Amino acid sequence: MPNYKPEQENTTTDNQTKTVLTYCDSEGKPIHKAKEIFKKEKRFVYYPYSVNPNDGSVKAKKIHTIELKGWEKESDIPKDFKTTSRYGFRTQRIRQLFQYLYTKFKEVEKITIGVNVQNRFSKKSISINWSDLSPLLKKIANEKRWYDRTRKLMIHNEISGITTKLEKKKVFLNAGQLDGFLKKFDSFEKVTKADIESLSTVMETAPPSKISVTSNFIKTRDKINKVFIEDIIKRFEKLMASKVDNEKQWQKFFGENSWILNHLFPFEVILRKQEAYVGGKTLENEDGRIVDFLFENGFQDNFALLEIKTHKKDLLKNSPYRKPDVFSYSDDLSGGIGQCLDQKDVFLKDFGNKERIVNPKCILVIGLKGNLTEHQTKCFELLRSNQNNVDILTFDELLAKLKGLLEVVAE
Repeated sequence: MPNYKPEQENTTTDNQTKTVLTYCDSEGKPIHKAKEIFKKEKRFVYYPYSVNPNDGSVKAKKIHTIELKGWEKESDIPKDFKTTSRYGFRTQRIRQLFQYLYTKFKEVEKITIGVNVQNRFSKKSISINWSDLSPLLKKIANEKRWYDRTRKLMIHNEISGITTKLEKKKVFLNAGQLDGFLKKFDSFEKVTKADIESLSTVMETAPPSKISVTSNFIKTRDKINKVFIEDIIKRFEKLMASKVDNEKQWQKFFGENSWILNHLFPFEVILRKQEAYVGGKTLENEDGRIVDFLFENGFQDNFALLEIKTHKKDLLKNSPYRKPDVFSYSDDLSGGIGQCLDQKDVFLKDFGNKERIVNPKCILVIGLKGNLTEHQTKCFELLRSNQNNVDILTFDELLAKLKGLLEVVAE
């Protein structure tokens, strides 16, 4: 009879085929088969278990069996696995992997990992080739190290903002980090304006020696631009689908995407202010004029006033003034033109001596040209082309500009 040692693993079988170790109680009685070491094949089988310190009872773990194949001896087995003392997974990286797999394969009981093992995932068992598992574990470990460093640095810098005992540390983007991060994603359809601006910052501040302007680079940049413009067009069309006047929503949209309005000018402009005061207050501080958008040209020696109405506003009256092609301005359009001219007049009077203003341009965005009949369209174009003081643009024309920009980027 074997010389059993109390409450430990003892060899209960040792023949030409394999050696079996079993956990025994204080009296040397075998309780739980612990592991099998096969002698004629590169195979080790472990049976993870836990021992209750109060009563000495033994309980098998969730994974009943871990089978490792392809290694000559136990010392060759990767350090991710426990080959002594209760067995199971040793490193955090492999524990994190299987914690996730447990959520997908809730009834799994056996894990097989080996050098020449075929990958197989079933209800009760999982088999993974080590050559596939090893790089995955490295990625998990690298991700955790990066997260740990980032978390510590974030905490340090946040604390430095409320105490002088800590000095804020600079955060550097290390080699390969951006590439590794972007490779995690299969699609960039949901990128926002802020995302694009962040990428632009990288390109603007990166050393020129690090940037290789190739056709592939241009295509990548255009892909990002394409996704961004497509999103803007969807939002534009959603606003145009509104059945009611939504002027505040339009103003908010253009405020967030003022670059769209920049395309209305044949020269470079800068948004000086949204909802800008352009003068006109009385002694009682009343009747001040507010323009939706005030632009300044790139040379900062002139301005442009831009007023936004909605797509629901009529451009012309429905009944002809004289059949078939003569129509009058709608009240909304004539009122909008009058508003623009009044704002320009007040702006020149109140700020003409304070700012470099020559003859500020006025633009009115209003209505839908597509709603006009053939006769109305002819009249509208005649009226618009002879309106020298205010440029009139419709919402569907502005949308067409965006779609044209998308076609250029998508080529």
